[in-house]
Amino acid sequence: MKVMEVQKNDKKLAAMAKVLKAVANHNRLRIVQLLLDHGEMTVNEICEKLENCEQSLLSHHLAALKEAGILSSRRDGRKIYYSSAKKEIENLLNCIENCCE
Repeated sequence: MKVMEVQKNDKKLAAMAKVLKAVANHNRLRIVQLLLDHGEMTVNEICEKLENCEQSLLSHHLAALKEAGILSSRRDGRKIYYSSAKKEIENLLNCIENCCE
């Protein structure tokens, strides 16, 4: 393999690891699945659906998922709406689910 190919492959592997690390948490998986099922939601709406939710911890999880490119957000006045950034995330979750059967 050429040096450029190795470097390109390393960047791709690092990006893949970042996504997997972001979803390697039960609560984060619940958040992603909730947004895939319901579409765009505010932090308060997500917190209500998750039950027994600490908003500060939820914000931490949302930030990690957004930083990994899994979620996107938009602001409307004082509210921030979150949604799935990529349809491929649903495919990833399906693949993981199939591996667990």
